[in-house]
Amino acid sequence: MAVSKALAASLLFYIVAPFAALADEVAEQSWLALTANATLTSDYRFRGQSQTDRDAAVQGGVDYADPSGLFAGIWASSIDFNDPQKSPAEVDFIAGYSFSFADETSATGTLAYYWYPDSAPAHYDYFEVLGNVAHDFSDFSLTGDATWSPDYSGRTGTAIGLSAGLQVPLTFGGIDWLSASAQFGHQWIEDNAAYGTPDWYFYDFGATATWEIFALDLRYTATDTSHADCFGGTDLCEGGVVLSLTASLPGA
Repeated sequence: MAVSKALAASLLFYIVAPFAALADEVAEQSWLALTANATLTSDYRFRGQSQTDRDAAVQGGVDYADPSGLFAGIWASSIDFNDPQKSPAEVDFIAGYSFSFADETSATGTLAYYWYPDSAPAHYDYFEVLGNVAHDFSDFSLTGDATWSPDYSGRTGTAIGLSAGLQVPLTFGGIDWLSASAQFGHQWIEDNAAYGTPDWYFYDFGATATWEIFALDLRYTATDTSHADCFGGTDLCEGGVVLSLTASLPGA
């Protein structure tokens, strides 16, 4: 599915308009703390499940990070749930705090609200708390993530997620622009019947190449959910290769 110009313009509005208030609040501080990113991906996957009916998505976000460790941001993506509402986008509002235990170990706590404009009467919007711990072993780094929502998307009750990640810089031959990474996790949801799938494992593995402000990521992502158990018999939970190109504009 090609992303239309109208949808891209609408998505840009959803990204920029809510961020205006945040930008006003930090205007007196250095603009160098602001960063922005834009992505074109062949398939938007969230915990292994396709959010775009296995088609392309356009995404973008703006973030502010204070030297104290406090941060806030907004991120949005086009979506295609193949639903009667024809929901056009997902918009994520985040705020949190990041700190370091040591030079190699850090932790982050994040509050996130996922908003799906123009999706009524569906109840897609939900709130989530996310925790992350990361440790750099020099030759590789490990991350651990935990998530909790009091009422997951679709009013499906309490949800808990756990995942672990691995990233390895590929520095053979003197290169410094290539890395490999992988993730494995599990998502629990209280009301599986209302959500449309049983609890599921998800995983991905791939490589990322960087050049100046660009990052090209190629990976395979999948879940353990069968075709019959995936939202009434769809292929949204099946494995697939995802190619993404991201441009990042750092403030410094």
